Amino acid sequence: MATSTSLVPYDKKAVKTLPPECLNEIIPPLDYSFLKITTVEECESEEPRITSPRKQQYVSTKKEEEEKDDKSKSACLRLNNNELKDVNNIMSVATSLFHSPQNIGWIDLSFNTLAKIDPVLAQFENLQILYLHGNAISDLKEVNKLAAIPKLWKLTLHGNPIEDIKDYKKFCVSALTKLLNFDFARVTKADRVTANTWKNFNQPKKVKMHDRDD
Repeated sequence: MATSTSLVPYDKKAVKTLPPECLNEIIPPLDYSFLKITTVEECESEEPRITSPRKQQYVSTKKEEEEKDDKSKSACLRLNNNELKDVNNIMSVATSLFHSPQNIGWIDLSFNTLAKIDPVLAQFENLQILYLHGNAISDLKEVNKLAAIPKLWKLTLHGNPIEDIKDYKKFCVSALTKLLNFDFARVTKADRVTANTWKNFNQPKKVKMHDRDD
């Protein structure tokens, strides 16, 4: 029976001529998910998972072959579905695993046991996507730490205890002004207006200090 599925023919020349900014489309994430690791340091001794047997192969140049090392050129790190309680040393570990850790744009820390958001995540200056759903974060104020990540536009936090706190979404959206996607849903203009209005009515009022006569 005929199907409507269309196939795009493979063009080896096209792979060779892809610009540098597109390389992450063909270099899979460095994947340490489902390995039962308890500390990020264990990644240095563990073998990453093979993401997909159908992944495209990056054709390296002669110069790159001469400069070849064991570090990944990916811009994505997956640490989901493990037993991590903190990620204090994630930057130092990323430096040992990635060719350019400063270019990491996506980190998946979902389904661990993280109770706090470590400020070290702000050191990833190009981080755009962060998954933290399914952890143990219970204090809404922890979300404020993420405001220090300049390019963060997609975030997940559902499945944490904070999700049950009243006005959870309004707090997160108002605290992170550059978010475009939150908990796998688009942040609309209406969401932003509602969150900002909520913030204006709920932020602590400043107490004016008056000079007292001696």
